[in-house]
Amino acid sequence: MQSIRRILEDAPDAIPVPEELRHRRVEYILWPLDEMAQAVPARERPKFNIADVDVIDIPSREERNARR
Repeated sequence: MQSIRRILEDAPDAIPVPEELRHRRVEYILWPLDEMAQAVPARERPKFNIADVDVIDIPSREERNARR
């Protein structure tokens, strides 16, 4: 059986359950769609500073694990 997805523009006081799903184990998810558009901010600049360097020198694993 296929799931049923329905978008209601104006949610009623009671939500009708289709006959084929009555008296069965179901999951009903209510998710307000109007708040979703407001919750996702537009792309913004990162909140961290990027170092202005020419080369990043990463030591090898042996050099990092060497005991001094």
